[in-house]
Amino acid sequence: MMNGMMMDGSMMFMMCFAMVFLALTLVLIIGVTIYVITRQLMRKSRTFDRPLMILKERYVKGEINDEEYKQRRKVIEGK
Repeated sequence: MMNGMMMDGSMMFMMCFAMVFLALTLVLIIGVTIYVITRQLMRKSRTFDRPLMILKERYVKGEINDEEYKQRRKVIEGK
């Protein structure tokens, strides 16, 4: 006999499965959201720093001298 308070095994399994599925879905949604936000922030910082990185690479390779490096860096930084 089953009264209103007891459940059979299959019903309990389905409820546990649903809870685990919903928890994993929530974790997945939160993870994807954090990933997308992080990628967007990194992309913005990379596009901002890219000209300065190129200038530093050219300076290290010896393609430009000290004076030219300082002058171009001021232009890039907006000073």
